Amino acid sequence: MSDADRTALVTGAGRGLGLAFATELLARGYRVLAAARKPEGSEGLAALGAAHGERLVPLALDVGDPRSVAAGAAAAGEHTNALHLLVNNAGINSRSVPEGQGNVRLGSLEPEGFLAMMRVNALGPALVTQALLPLLAAGGGRVVNISSWLGSIAGKTAGGNYGYAASKAALNMVGRAMAFDLAEQGVVSVQINPGWVQTDMGGQRAKLTPEESVKGILDVAERLTPDDAGHFLQWDGTPHEW
Repeated sequence: MSDADRTALVTGAGRGLGLAFATELLARGYRVLAAARKPEGSEGLAALGAAHGERLVPLALDVGDPRSVAAGAAAAGEHTNALHLLVNNAGINSRSVPEGQGNVRLGSLEPEGFLAMMRVNALGPALVTQALLPLLAAGGGRVVNISSWLGSIAGKTAGGNYGYAASKAALNMVGRAMAFDLAEQGVVSVQINPGWVQTDMGGQRAKLTPEESVKGILDVAERLTPDDAGHFLQWDGTPHEW
C-alpha cells in the first residue's frame, strides 16, 4: 500500500507538535484527519488546507470530553473506512489548567487541576483509541501515544511536577495495557517520548525542533512490527526506561 492510500488521525493538531505531525504526514503523502478542540481557529490548519485541499480534513475533537470523542470518531468514519495511523498527541501541562488548581508542589496540591491532567493525558488517549478501534482494525493500524520522559518512574529523581508526571506515567500503563488488547485486532501500539521539543509546552530552550522530533517519530511508526507492541521508546526508536 502506498502512502497515498493511507489515512492518519492526529489529536491536538491545531498547533505545536500536533501541527508538525499533520504537516509531515501530508508531506509523506498521507491523508490527514486533523483533530483539535477548535480546528476552525487554527491558522496553521487553514494554511495546510489551502495547500493540500481535501487531503486535510479538520475534525472537532476534545479528548477530555467523552461526548466530543464519540462525535469526532463518528465524523472520522464519514471520511474513511480504515485508519492506518493514530497519533494520540493532545495533552496539557500545569500551565494549561486554571490558576489556583495546584498540581505541581506538595503542600499546594488540589484535586481539580491534577484530575484534569489525568483526564486529558491518560484517559483521553484510551477513549480516542477505543472509539476509533473499528477503523484501526480495518486498516491494520498503528497507534503512537505521545508520552514524556517525565512519565518515567525510574527516571524520576526529584520532587514536584505531580500532576503532569503522574498523568504521563498513567498514560504509559494505559498504553501498555491497550497494546495487548489491540494486538488481538492486528493493531500495534507504542508509547514514544518526543524529546525536549521547541513548542509552547517545551519552550525555546529545548533541544529539538518540532520537525526533527516528528520526522523521527514517524520513521519509527512506519517500521513498527508486532514485536514492538507496548514498548516505551525514544523519538529516535531507542528504548526508554519505564
